Amino acid sequence: MIKESGFGPKLLRQYNELNILRLIKNEGPLSRADLAKRYKISKAAVSEISAHLIDQGYITEFGTGNSTSLGGRKPILLKFNPKSGYVIGIEIRRDHAYIALSDLNAKIYRKETISFPTGAPLRLVCEQLFNIIDDMQNIPWVRRSRPLGIGVAIPGLINYTTGAIQESDTLKGWQGFPIKKVFEERYHIETVIENDVKSITLGEFRFGYGKNYSNIIYLWIGDGLSAGIIIDGKLYRGISASAGEIGYYDLGYLVRQSDAFKLLYTNQENFADILSERALLDGTRRAQNFGLPSIQCNKKIDIQTILRTARENHPLSVELLREYGSLVGIISIQLINTLNPQLILVGGHQLARDELLLQFIKERVKEDILRTPSQAVKIRSAMFTEEAGIFGAIGLILEDLFFTERLNVERYQMIFRT
Repeated sequence: MIKESGFGPKLLRQYNELNILRLIKNEGPLSRADLAKRYKISKAAVSEISAHLIDQGYITEFGTGNSTSLGGRKPILLKFNPKSGYVIGIEIRRDHAYIALSDLNAKIYRKETISFPTGAPLRLVCEQLFNIIDDMQNIPWVRRSRPLGIGVAIPGLINYTTGAIQESDTLKGWQGFPIKKVFEERYHIETVIENDVKSITLGEFRFGYGKNYSNIIYLWIGDGLSAGIIIDGKLYRGISASAGEIGYYDLGYLVRQSDAFKLLYTNQENFADILSERALLDGTRRAQNFGLPSIQCNKKIDIQTILRTARENHPLSVELLREYGSLVGIISIQLINTLNPQLILVGGHQLARDELLLQFIKERVKEDILRTPSQAVKIRSAMFTEEAGIFGAIGLILEDLFFTERLNVERYQMIFRT
């Protein structure tokens, strides 16, 4: 993405440098003449900028292109060097965390998983993560490259000033812990903290199925319920960073006929409670109350069992998914009529990739009274599963350098002008 204008002559060179780098990254290899023509600046300016970027290691000379129709010397091509820098992406959940090392193209070179008891102090979790980061930084190409940042995706409302969880129903013991400060004091690398679902949304938008759209909604289902929102190509957080907390929608207000959800509904108050994996598993034990055959299984019934037997047309499993999908459809209608998105991506660990469940969601959305927005929106499963939060955390670091039009001057100077 080219930044069309700068903010005064002192910053013009920096805007030009970043835009030249973006052109080479996204469309290279390109010659200096190609860059001058595409970006509409002089060949001398391109030569000076490219010399600096080569010196810093962000681009390299790469073979030669074709001569013009008039002949002459073949132009030297320039290509982006993704290993000139690295990013650490981290997703922390209740009892485990993922950590990954990527280059500047968001290519993951190494991924690790750690486990810890639910409720473990966040400081101890960070110590486990530090051990892995220390090891990653000893990889030869990483030692030769620059750290661009550490992105951390974590559940809860984030205080972006302190870099800590401000509020979380499920992780109250982690509220207030200064994650950003702890990482930056340890590594002296800029660290960005973001809500997990918002991070996942950014990852899908930049690297997944949402990259060709500018207005999308990401629905996280399964272990909780939440939404991420992209409006006009930007992640929408809201004034208190609580945009997308749809799990708190009042169930009774939107569901007028609770008997339509006889297996899932047990007087829950909000959508997060009824749209949980626990509610699905509890629903299997109420089958006989409604004349439905129980699921016969040699081992304890889990979500995979429900999904498998639904594909085999077991009436109980099909009904469970129908009820669940219809409820997700009701939520989707509210979001569609409020935000009018181009795309809804349904994500999560297990349920989100089930084709039958997605079919039930789409069928409920088609029943919306307001036909135009519901017919315009596309609904599909998200691309990423277990790596979703990791890609989002990496995207947090790469976002303002390689994607947005607004240049973070202070960060650019720190990284590219050293």
